[in-house]
Amino acid sequence: NGTPVDKVKRRGRPEKVSAAWQPESDTRGVTEVEVFFTADLHFGHARIVELANRPFASVEEMDEALIANWNAVVRRPDDLVWVLGDYALGDRRKALGYLDRLNGRKMLVAGNHDKCFLGSSDGWKHIGEYQSAGFEIVVPWARIKLPGRKVLLSHFPYDGDSAGQDRHPGARLRDEGEPLVHGHVHEMFTLRRSAATGAVQLNVGVDRWHYRPVPATEVVRI
Repeated sequence: NGTPVDKVKRRGRPEKVSAAWQPESDTRGVTEVEVFFTADLHFGHARIVELANRPFASVEEMDEALIANWNAVVRRPDDLVWVLGDYALGDRRKALGYLDRLNGRKMLVAGNHDKCFLGSSDGWKHIGEYQSAGFEIVVPWARIKLPGRKVLLSHFPYDGDSAGQDRHPGARLRDEGEPLVHGHVHEMFTLRRSAATGAVQLNVGVDRWHYRPVPATEVVRI
């Protein structure tokens, strides 16, 4: 009767969730396919060069560097890349066109700057656009199994925000102590313990990882 999925409580009692929206991917025993994580690429966003102090002379140079860096580490068509939000901001159509140039299978956990962000009242209307462009799934969060541990995936950390005050509280997962891999905070931190439970929060945003995806082998070491 469908694939069983874990349930994460956000407010009150956990609700039954659909496997189409909260998938659990199992990477145990996989020897050929590699798994990667990245976030906050901000393709097409000229101001991010200044705001995040990125070492590029133009947004065009940034976009091409991000594509080259991605393909330098994600080399096979079956490799799996989880993009944890804020894929593009600016010329969305052009940025979605880059998906054809990016190696691997792409999964999107939508962030607040993605047009398909489900924290926006009309975000659902744009999910098909992102899937047609090349994302296999578009979800608000996920839980996956890596060798030796399960981790949650979200655009947002349990706590912390590059803007100072924690934005989008309704889109953040409830902190119940599980390791969380996320983006959103740009260069603010790489690894931090959550305030409520001391849970591991690992930021895989490009601003902390030399503008390239992070292999799962790095994630499980932390």
